[in-house]
Amino acid sequence: MTRITARNMGLAGLGLALLAGCEALPASAPADQAVPMAFQQCLTRIDETAARIGQDPAVLAETSDSRIVRFRDEGEIVTVTCDAIGSRMVVQTRPAPPPVAEPMPAPAFDPAPAFEPDPAPAF
Repeated sequence: MTRITARNMGLAGLGLALLAGCEALPASAPADQAVPMAFQQCLTRIDETAARIGQDPAVLAETSDSRIVRFRDEGEIVTVTCDAIGSRMVVQTRPAPPPVAEPMPAPAFDPAPAFEPDPAPAF
C-alpha cells in the first residue's frame, strides 16, 4: 500500500482525507464535503492536518462557534469550516488561481526629445 503524502496526492485529496478522517477520495469525488463532527474534534483535525503537511492555515474568520481556515498549495485551495452550531465540518476544494504575471516595467522617461532638429541651413 502506498503511503499518502502531500507530495504524491496533492493538498486537496490529502486535506479531505485527513480532515474527514476517511480514506483518500478518488479524483472524481466532489470538491465540497460536509461531515457531521463535534466542534472541538473539527478544530483538532485542522491542527493535525497542519502538523502533517507542515503548513499553518490562514485563519479567515473565527468566533466562539465557528472557525474558517484555508490551506493552499501550488494547484489547490482547501477551505475548512468548523461549525459548532451545526456540529459539522465543511471542506471546500478549489483550483488555485494561476500565478499573476509580473507587470512589464514602464520604460524610463527620457525628457529629451526623440530627435533633434537640424540646425538652420546656412545660405
